[in-house]
Amino acid sequence: MTIKAVRISLCILLVWPVLLRAQAVIGGDTPDPSAVLDIQSNSQGMLLPRLSTAQRDAIPGPGTGLMIFNTTTFCVEMNAGTASAPEWIRMQCRTGTVTSLNCGSAVITGTLYAGYSAIGASASIPYSGGNGALHNGQVVTSTGVTGLTATLSAGTFANGDGTLTYSITGTPSSGNTASFAINIGGQSCTLNVSVTTCRARVNATDYKNFQCFNLGAANTNTDPFTPGWQINGGYWQWGRAAQAAPGPVGPEHDYSNSWYVDGWNTSSAQDSSWKDGTKTVNDPCPSGYRLPTKTEYEGLYTFNTMTVIGSDWNNAVTNYNTGRKFGDYLMLPGAGYRTYDSGYLGARGSRGDYWCSTENSGTYDSYKLGWELIFDNNNIFINWGFRIYGFSVRCVEE
Repeated sequence: MTIKAVRISLCILLVWPVLLRAQAVIGGDTPDPSAVLDIQSNSQGMLLPRLSTAQRDAIPGPGTGLMIFNTTTFCVEMNAGTASAPEWIRMQCRTGTVTSLNCGSAVITGTLYAGYSAIGASASIPYSGGNGALHNGQVVTSTGVTGLTATLSAGTFANGDGTLTYSITGTPSSGNTASFAINIGGQSCTLNVSVTTCRARVNATDYKNFQCFNLGAANTNTDPFTPGWQINGGYWQWGRAAQAAPGPVGPEHDYSNSWYVDGWNTSSAQDSSWKDGTKTVNDPCPSGYRLPTKTEYEGLYTFNTMTVIGSDWNNAVTNYNTGRKFGDYLMLPGAGYRTYDSGYLGARGSRGDYWCSTENSGTYDSYKLGWELIFDNNNIFINWGFRIYGFSVRCVEE
């Protein structure tokens, strides 16, 4: 037998057991019978290829089941898709942690108003000692003032200092402080967010909560302390539950002051249609609120510091820039009125007229009367008005 033949025979004898078993062992003599490849060691491990997300995504045609260690996410990842449509799933990740979480230094964006949906509200909470790993985010509901939810999307901690931004959604049930139990990255703290209530003194010692917008406001997601056509609202006749006319809200920004209402109701509501401090079936305010009384409106201008807003108090067609502020948390726009005879718009931008629930049982030229709060840039007082006028309504908490 030649030397070449001997060598071939020896190779066959050496490889034959492996071919029979279709198994391989590294670092040992006998592979586990369940493994096609058995890597054995008491002092070393197997090191997967280490790729960033960008490098992983550049792999041409990654096979189904291909595994890597992602240096961007600090995760063991596997392609659960196909070579043509990869789907990288995270099998195991390093736990994201921080060394401190500072809710007290959170930056709050937007303003929350009691009873109104939160729009664009968020809280950015600073942290330190981030380890650069992933976190799963968090969803937490508010306590104290209920009705709000703070949501943090899943993401990655910075290496070192960073911030976590929670979006705040929902409708706060009342004014005061909404508290959120933040627990992320191995640290916890309490996030406190103020909910503004539109409130003012109604006498020497007591505050009342008012709705932040006139009834029928076109947009309650805007600033209730800045006059604008969206917050002027509609116009009601005294003693009626329905708006005078027309539609669910007041006139838009380009409606003429001379615009009148077809079918204007020229009859007066009867006595007791509205009652002083008592919510009747004709009260247009939503549940939990009622029309303010004459005494409460008198208290507004007697016991609060007033600020006149806007300098151009005129009856222009598009003047929506005036109002009066009572204290720090209540503003009534100078929305004008609808006239008693035909519903013409009048005095928009030059004065405000707001119905009281308190009954005025008198008459003038056979017209029944009601009490109203009336103001311009120089004066504010309670006056009588024909019940068939269309005036603004600002509801107060029951």
